[in-house]
Amino acid sequence: MFAGKEKFRYFECSDCGTLQIAEIPEDMSLYYPENYYSLKSDLKFKDQLIQKIRDYIFYYNFSAFLARKLSVKIPNLALEAFLKLKPAKSFRVLDVGCGEGKFLKSIYGLGFYNIVGIDPFALQSTECPFPIYKKAISQIDGQFDVITFNHVFEHVEDVHLTLKKCHEILHENGRLIIRVPVKDSAAYEEYGENWVQWDAPRHFQILTKKAFEILSTENGFKIENYYNDSYKLQFTGSEKYKRGLTYQTSNAVFTKEEIKEYNRKSHELNKAGKGDQVVVVMKKI
Repeated sequence: MFAGKEKFRYFECSDCGTLQIAEIPEDMSLYYPENYYSLKSDLKFKDQLIQKIRDYIFYYNFSAFLARKLSVKIPNLALEAFLKLKPAKSFRVLDVGCGEGKFLKSIYGLGFYNIVGIDPFALQSTECPFPIYKKAISQIDGQFDVITFNHVFEHVEDVHLTLKKCHEILHENGRLIIRVPVKDSAAYEEYGENWVQWDAPRHFQILTKKAFEILSTENGFKIENYYNDSYKLQFTGSEKYKRGLTYQTSNAVFTKEEIKEYNRKSHELNKAGKGDQVVVVMKKI
């Protein structure tokens, strides 16, 4: 991501196929600088307004055709996954690894006010308009209706301990939404070490569907939904690495036809269950 030249070794589970880093660096904060994409954004007012209108269209599904178009042009995949639960506005929501609070800003703007974010690498704790704490999930008490991990679970050191903690703080029949990259995907098979979702060393493990089946069973959850939500990044990011470019390189290096084709292929791979990201919804049992 930041043009580093360090090498990191991963091993592969012979049972479920998960990739896991062999040795976690001693100081992970070195790999989450202030310009890390989830910690800070500089959206102009016009873009903020467009995104707010988009979120209202997703929430009210007005119209379904426009919502589908926007889902490709200016997606909000975290919000779309959350809204599939048909959540009540009274729900208490915990967003783990919230960064600067992008997902929470979306649902707050839609009237979900009983919300909390945590991130051990947050630039600072804040209380307004909703609380964000510079904490790990192990430090959280209370009860929640929904816990979300939006491309965070792959950064978790101990997935079993994390799921046990989620089970403890979820209400009866509470839901866990996990959005992650997965190894059993066409992009991993095509790009290998240049696949953008390795993101070493920040991604401690890259799971598979079988891994999620094992994790849910062993930690008191039932998988309620499992589907792909990958998009053109699996191609644009991987192609940049393949060409020796960095993550920050503009997509202007691709033609409009290439971007269109990457979007088309992403849509087809999602339908076939071979996209490189998934949404896993687990119900506490």
